[in-house]
Amino acid sequence: MADAIAFLAVFSLSATIGGAVHPHLLWILGAIYFAVAVYGAAYSPAIAADAVRSTQRAWLALLITFCAVGTFAMLEGRSIDHVSSALLPSLTGLACTLGVARTALALMLGSAWWSERSGRHRTILLVDGDASPFTPMDGLVIDAVRHGLRADVHDPDVLERLGALAGRADRLVVSCPQDRRAAWAAALRGANVPVELLVEEVASLAPIGAGSFHGQATLKVAGEPLSFSDRITKRLFDIVVAGTGLLLLTPFLLFTALAIRLDSPGPALFRQPRIGRGNRQFRMHKFRSMRVDTQDLSGSRLTQGRSDDRVTRIGRIIRSTSIDELPQLIDVLRGDMSIVGPRPHALGAKAGDKLYWEVDTAYWHRHAVKPGMTGLAQVRGFRGTTFVDADLQNRLDADLEYLRDWSLGKDIKIVFRTVMALAGRSVF
Repeated sequence: MADAIAFLAVFSLSATIGGAVHPHLLWILGAIYFAVAVYGAAYSPAIAADAVRSTQRAWLALLITFCAVGTFAMLEGRSIDHVSSALLPSLTGLACTLGVARTALALMLGSAWWSERSGRHRTILLVDGDASPFTPMDGLVIDAVRHGLRADVHDPDVLERLGALAGRADRLVVSCPQDRRAAWAAALRGANVPVELLVEEVASLAPIGAGSFHGQATLKVAGEPLSFSDRITKRLFDIVVAGTGLLLLTPFLLFTALAIRLDSPGPALFRQPRIGRGNRQFRMHKFRSMRVDTQDLSGSRLTQGRSDDRVTRIGRIIRSTSIDELPQLIDVLRGDMSIVGPRPHALGAKAGDKLYWEVDTAYWHRHAVKPGMTGLAQVRGFRGTTFVDADLQNRLDADLEYLRDWSLGKDIKIVFRTVMALAGRSVF
């Protein structure tokens, strides 16, 4: 509804002032925008209640829409100047209007006034038995005994009251003794909202869902962080960016390879075993920055920056500017890596005197997606040598956050931030 109001406002303004964009074209823009926004989950309740994420999804859908319309217009023979002058004012107006509308909607959905007026809560915790230590900040705690609620499938009146309670929630969580869980599950099976039972004894397994095998219940403890369509989108993005990058940078890459060969004996490229997706190993390409007789395939020795006597003269330059990483565009095209993702580490990489997985066993979780040339950890400044546990922990936390909340828009943002960081980095 917020998006529709924003589009109608721009449509009306365009028709009033007689803008360059015909109202019929704006209706076409609206149809494409809503299709892209729906595909991008811009209308999910969790997104709509978050002003920043909601606006980002709307702007990304709007950008894709205008790029598509602009491309079609130029294919019909219209000049770039004509397309820009016709579309940019509407793009600016819609971006501002959508931002205001979505921010207002998020504030309303998150307000106590809205919860009181609508009678709804994001989460209701129903406690049957001992007092629960949980107090949802955005929800409501209901004591079943005090309110006369019980799990009784033979009492229609009680089931009706449970249905009314569930109707006020977007999510109903039940805390009860083990011997009453089956009864509560049966009583709330038809609640028509997500119902979850707190089961403390499986907390150590960190399950992500439930399933079944030959009639027996199972707990899901791992899964694919990206859907099939997400993986296709990410792979297409990788191919386009890596292919274009190799095409444009070929002369520079050849020049760098020649400089490395002239500076010290040995091959220009260095292939090192790294940990990839699914914890499988692959050989990652880099420009050689060290003398051949001192290369460390396992990566067990920490690089000591400028004072490291293994690094060549050209090696210091290409390492300080990340030029040594450019051959990984080959690994992206081969499918071993992605443009954006957790950085792949050598098998013997350490934080201080500990191997990475000895610092935190969650380290292996980061390999659920392909490793990347750059990532969320790198743009946050968590890069370089890991001298202490905290250096690895900060990097790991950012990598796991990236897995939990992937989007194409986030990949594009990380690439942009990486380019800006490299552009401002000193060569010496």
